[in-house]
Amino acid sequence: MKTRLQTTLRDFRIGWRLLAKEPTYSAVVVLGLAVGIAVCFLLLGFVRHSFSYDRQVPERERVYQLEHRWNAALLGNGWAALSSLPVRDAALASGQPLLASAYLDRGLDARVGEQAVALGVTLVDPDFEKIFAPRVLAGDLHAALSRPDTLALTRASAIKLFGRVDALGKTLQGDKQTYVVAAVVEDQPAASTMPFEALAGTVSTIMPDDVRKNTLEAWGFSPGKVYIKLLPGADPALVVAAIQRGLRQSSLIQRDQAEQVAALKGRDLIEYRLGPLAEAYLAPDVNDMMAPHGNRQAVLGLAMVALLILLLAGTNYVNLATVRTLARQREIAMRKVLGAPARAVARQFLAESVLVCLIATTLGLLLAWLLLPLFMDLVQRKLEGMFSPAALALTLVLGVLLGLGAGAYPTWSALRVRAGAALAGRGSGESAHGLWLRRALTTLQFAVAIGLTGTTLAVAWQTRYASSLDPGFDPAPLLIFPAANDMRDPRTVAFREAVARLPGVAGVSVSHAPVSMGNNIVTLRRAGGSATDINLYAVSPEFFQVYGVKAAAGRLFDPRLDKIGDHDRIVVNAAAARQLGFPTSQEAVGKMLSATQGGTPMQIVGVAPDIRQRSAREGQQPSVFYLRERVGLFTVRASGDLDTVKRAVEELWPHYFPNETLGVSRLGTVMNDMFYADDLRLARLLAVSSVIATAIAAFGIYVLAAYSVQRREREIVLRKLYGAGRAAIGKLVMREFALLVGSGALLGLPFAWLAIQRYLGAFAERAPVGAWTLAGAVLVAGAVALLSTLRHTLAAVRIRPALALRE
Repeated sequence: MKTRLQTTLRDFRIGWRLLAKEPTYSAVVVLGLAVGIAVCFLLLGFVRHSFSYDRQVPERERVYQLEHRWNAALLGNGWAALSSLPVRDAALASGQPLLASAYLDRGLDARVGEQAVALGVTLVDPDFEKIFAPRVLAGDLHAALSRPDTLALTRASAIKLFGRVDALGKTLQGDKQTYVVAAVVEDQPAASTMPFEALAGTVSTIMPDDVRKNTLEAWGFSPGKVYIKLLPGADPALVVAAIQRGLRQSSLIQRDQAEQVAALKGRDLIEYRLGPLAEAYLAPDVNDMMAPHGNRQAVLGLAMVALLILLLAGTNYVNLATVRTLARQREIAMRKVLGAPARAVARQFLAESVLVCLIATTLGLLLAWLLLPLFMDLVQRKLEGMFSPAALALTLVLGVLLGLGAGAYPTWSALRVRAGAALAGRGSGESAHGLWLRRALTTLQFAVAIGLTGTTLAVAWQTRYASSLDPGFDPAPLLIFPAANDMRDPRTVAFREAVARLPGVAGVSVSHAPVSMGNNIVTLRRAGGSATDINLYAVSPEFFQVYGVKAAAGRLFDPRLDKIGDHDRIVVNAAAARQLGFPTSQEAVGKMLSATQGGTPMQIVGVAPDIRQRSAREGQQPSVFYLRERVGLFTVRASGDLDTVKRAVEELWPHYFPNETLGVSRLGTVMNDMFYADDLRLARLLAVSSVIATAIAAFGIYVLAAYSVQRREREIVLRKLYGAGRAAIGKLVMREFALLVGSGALLGLPFAWLAIQRYLGAFAERAPVGAWTLAGAVLVAGAVALLSTLRHTLAAVRIRPALALRE
């Protein structure tokens, strides 16, 4: 054992001396592998993070989130992670052994000392403690969840607000209530679909009484999530059946939506299911706007990209090491003549390969550590545990395996060296089999680079196209920000009037959501017509003026003619007019509509054009606009500099709401962030991967070109002696590499086309991508190959026959 260890160490020392003897070769090989390992480590770390969500939950396999799906065309066919609280009650009344808790995200603005702070508070039931068992650092969590004026802070929130973890008894002064810190709990891990900054009970005064009443009683109203833990003996099918029975017996089905239910011919208006918590983050058919959510296919695609980049980096090392082995044939032959057995030669070459890969792995880990902050910003995730001892050990093992795998072919080439021929100066060339193998590796490199580049171009072009679609108004001069209280509060009304008087402000409106967002649904019927589901937007009379929208027919809301409490008039968009059965927008004006839920009949005073309300993944939606006081999202139209108006609003805010925070944003930025942030992030990740893959391919063809010109030097000389010109020689050399790029294109383009079609299939409105992205990828690869081989092509053209024959 000792002799074998000494022999291995000696082989490593020899390998180190050889690397030190050729610093340029060593630097190129190590750096190329290090970059590939760093990228692979970061991407696979992100993949591991994506598959590790909610692992901190005890008995996670027993925990589910309630999900629902409306059988209504307007809401699509996707499942949502939100639920009504009556669903929780129906589950608890099912008779099955289970625990259940609501999970309602609420914002709390409060004053701590001299500073107003915004705190994300999650309202939960007492069972939350039993299901998720958060680690309590101080205080009594049960007491914090049982009283209306207490809450529990996380460690990070306690330090942020009070400078220390021990914050028990500290107070936060809200708008109308003082809240006492009754417990401190450990922070949630980054890989959690249940992030929170503070916890409070569902009895907390953070939720207004009227909202609580609606939340507790209204089937179909989904203010948050419901989590269920099935105890031993529970039957999930019976739990879901009890929920469906509760829905069928509710007023939503019996009265409010009776006509729509009848049209479903036996199907439930809302379907429910128990979604496993372990699959919540990557659930492919679930829409979750309250928590981080990942795309399983995109994550698996990134894992494939990571392995491909590592493979490409490894093939570069194989190419370089093979060329170097060919140059060392005399050395290998001498060792064989002196009696070195085949296993000693193989051990030496494998040791050199493993040494190179271990050095590259160490450098790659250092590069990954330096790049981690940029990478986390790119993927918009906090990646914890990336450099854990297990991850580092696994990466080093991967480095050893990479060394053994990448060194196998150069080792085989060394073993095939014939000592007599090598010492006599014959047989120094590579076998045809080996040459074709290295050509195949270079082709694979270009296939990956072309496929990634084509996919990147398509994703980036579609993202740019979708984010620049005309929403039906100009968002450039618009600022938005939420108020904690709606227009029933005199302070909110006074603040709106004060903002309207600011210099540079052309108008102020208030709504329940920006026109580009929201999914509230109302069911309306025209006289003699059938019930129709339509998107509902509650707005103030200034809304259309502030957004700069002109009427398609009739008139829109006007503050000179309408007031915020007028419930007898509405505006519909053109899509809603068509949905309601009016042949033209003009014919809809003046007609009366009634809600199936009852209420005052409403007259259509005008028809608005089809303002874009959703992302490009969804088609145009029918919408109706109401005048309501329960609105609190401000939109400010600036006639001057946006930043100046923003500062003026921020300075005005504390005079009306001293205990509340304010966040003013540009509407265009909010729209793009909400709808296309994931697409932009994917485009950036693909772009980085494409650049690295293309660089690796460029380096690979550069090495192949150097060896090819060297190998064909005598052929080139003979062609010149027989009259071949420079153009003919250049064409001869370039033809080989053009064929490699072309073969790479034939191999990579079909996969790129499939990936592009799969990505674009999710969009209702697609950019005119066509085949230009694939053609562009081929042109990029061709240009890179041309630049990479130009130096050696020129060297071949400049070969002087007399000097070459003399050598």
